[in-house]
Amino acid sequence: MIENTGSTHSPAQKVAASSDAALVEEYAVAIAINSIKYTVMMASPYELEHFVIGFLLSEQIIQFRYDIHDISLDIDSNNFTALVDVSVANRITKGLKDKKRSVNSNSSCGICGVEAIAQALPKLTPLSLTPALSVAVIEQSINQLGHWQLLAKKSGALHAAALINLKGELNGERNGEIVACAEDVGRHNALDKTIGYLVNKQLIASDHALLVTSRCSVELVNKAIIAKVPHLLCLASPSQLAVKVAQDNHLNLVHVRKHDDPIYY
Repeated sequence: MIENTGSTHSPAQKVAASSDAALVEEYAVAIAINSIKYTVMMASPYELEHFVIGFLLSEQIIQFRYDIHDISLDIDSNNFTALVDVSVANRITKGLKDKKRSVNSNSSCGICGVEAIAQALPKLTPLSLTPALSVAVIEQSINQLGHWQLLAKKSGALHAAALINLKGELNGERNGEIVACAEDVGRHNALDKTIGYLVNKQLIASDHALLVTSRCSVELVNKAIIAKVPHLLCLASPSQLAVKVAQDNHLNLVHVRKHDDPIYY
C-alpha cells in the first residue's frame, strides 16, 4: 500500500511542475489554394509562409516563387489553428482536383491522406550527377547545427532541417556554412520550411545541400529531388526505399553517424 502523504498532486503533475522544458507547439494548419480547401496539416506555427511555399513545391503544385501571388495567414493561438489561403496563377488550379488530399495529414508522416499511390511515389526528374561532399564540409555543417536549434533546446521535441551553402564566399558565408534552419514537430514540415526559404529567396538549388536531424524516409528524398538540391544529409539511417529513390535520381544521400564515418549512398 502506498502511504498517503497528504499531497494533492500526482507524480506526473510534480514532474511537470519541476521541469524547465517547454512543450512544443502543434497547430492544425488548414491550407486553401485560391480559396479552395486543399488539406489540413499538423505543424508547428513558425515560418508558416516558408512552410506553405515548400509544401506546394513538394506537392508539385508550383515550380517557382512567382507562381504564388500572395499568402494570407490567420493564426488563432487560443484554438491552436492557422488558416492559410494561397493565391496562385489560375492555370495552376486546373490540376488541383487530381492532387487534392482527402484525409487530414498528421505530423509524423508526410504522405498520410494522399489519395493515390502515384502521389506518394511521384515520378521524378533525375538530378544532374554531382560529386559527393567532402567529409570536411559535412563536419563543418554538423558542428554548426546546434547553434541553430534554438527551439529544440527548450523542448527537445522538434525536428530540424538546415540549408547549407556550398559555393565558397556567398554573402559572407563560407563553403559548408549553414545559412538557414527550420524547426517543426514534423520532420517533413521542417524540410518544407527550409525548401520554402530556398525558393522564397530565389537561391540556386544546386549551390546548396540539405541537412535533416530525423530519420530519412522516402518523402524527404522526394522533396530534395523535386527542389533540385543535389545533396541530402541525414543524422539517422535512411530506409531502403529512400536509398533506392535517391540512387535512381542521382541524389547524393549521406547518413552522418555520430561516432563513425559518414555512409555515402
